[in-house]
Amino acid sequence: MHLRKMNPYINKKTIKFIDNNKYFSDDHVTTEEPMEIKLSDKKSIEPVSVIMRTPVDDFPLAVGFLFDEGILNISDFRNVHYDDNAGINEKNNIVIVDVNKINYNLINQRNFYVNSSCGVCGKTNIDDVFIKNARPVRINEKIDAKIISSLPKKMIENQKIFKYTGGIHASAIFDYNGNLISISEDIGRHNAVDKSIGKLLLNGISRKEDTIMQVSGRAGFEIVQKASMFGISIVSSVSAPSSLAVELADTFNITLISFNRDNKFNVYTHEERIF
Repeated sequence: MHLRKMNPYINKKTIKFIDNNKYFSDDHVTTEEPMEIKLSDKKSIEPVSVIMRTPVDDFPLAVGFLFDEGILNISDFRNVHYDDNAGINEKNNIVIVDVNKINYNLINQRNFYVNSSCGVCGKTNIDDVFIKNARPVRINEKIDAKIISSLPKKMIENQKIFKYTGGIHASAIFDYNGNLISISEDIGRHNAVDKSIGKLLLNGISRKEDTIMQVSGRAGFEIVQKASMFGISIVSSVSAPSSLAVELADTFNITLISFNRDNKFNVYTHEERIF
């Protein structure tokens, strides 16, 4: 496994108008580039998806995406690396995940493009939107509401790219004591979730129920579904939830919290975990 020096944001010359006066200045813009994910066993290399992403934490993104989509059984995972045979234009934009066995049926359920604003793009039919092998959360431990309220601030304080561009999402995973255990940023909020989960997967953790996922933006269906794959018991967002996210959280015994800001929040499902 090897890493490259990432450039998650670039400088752009801008013109600002303040009180009808024109000023020239540099501004930082969040980088968005395509990344292709391929699966490889000892027999073949198969393309899975092309994802528009911010080029940082590529390996956690690839592994987290495949796991959260139900394509990768983590027990089959062997390694992740960039494609050494890629051309100059594709170098460091093609990631290969080595596995013991490729499940071709799951790969065929997707087309090959996922844009940075859509976590379910590329699905070939409605049934494919719902991951079949997620299982309900079992943990029933309680957590102080004050800890939940503290998470958005902790997340922002640990965001590196946001400080420069402002135009980027984040996903942070905390334990029940409010300690940060994983955080990632990306121009796509679902990519940020895949990255934060992928980091834990690469550290040998495949399920951890005594955790809270704090996300920027809204809590959509795809966010809750990815959390359910990892067994996260509490999902908190700074903006609104969707109706399907609420239904999914209720089904998988996940506490769904939204509008978590200014020391207040709404609890939509399984409020028994919060005191």
